[in-house]
Amino acid sequence: MKNEDKNLINKIVYLMEMDNSIDAPGDSVKWAKNIFRPRVLQSKKSILQKVSAFLQMDLLPNKAAFGERSASAAKSRQMLFQAGDNSIDVRISKSERDLALHGQVLGGGFANCTVKLGDFVAIANKLSEFSFLNIPMGVYDLTLQSSEMEITIEDLEIR
Repeated sequence: MKNEDKNLINKIVYLMEMDNSIDAPGDSVKWAKNIFRPRVLQSKKSILQKVSAFLQMDLLPNKAAFGERSASAAKSRQMLFQAGDNSIDVRISKSERDLALHGQVLGGGFANCTVKLGDFVAIANKLSEFSFLNIPMGVYDLTLQSSEMEITIEDLEIR
């Protein structure tokens, strides 16, 4: 090494040892670093509430229920489910070969909602009424999804 290089290195080391400057405040350093950080849009978290419905009443066809005021027994199976502040009225009737399911969500928030019965999909009307026609017998999950809530009726037996 040349003598000039040694002197320059010694001078740099001496200046480093004698440095008495103070660091910038932490929030200023963070702000300066954030200037160069790319902005990434964060997706909004969904606050969709999921509720499972439970069966409150099941009236079978041709069997009058205690206290029923009709002159004859019903021709369709009627079930009433409860899910939080909403109730779901479901009626299953037989056609020539298959079954039909008609229902209505009682309570607010389900006008024009999406209704799924297994692989079948329907859109409820403004009164929260929905229908499925030509359904084969089986066990299905019925899901009603609005913008704020999803109600699921699991293992609904359609017979």
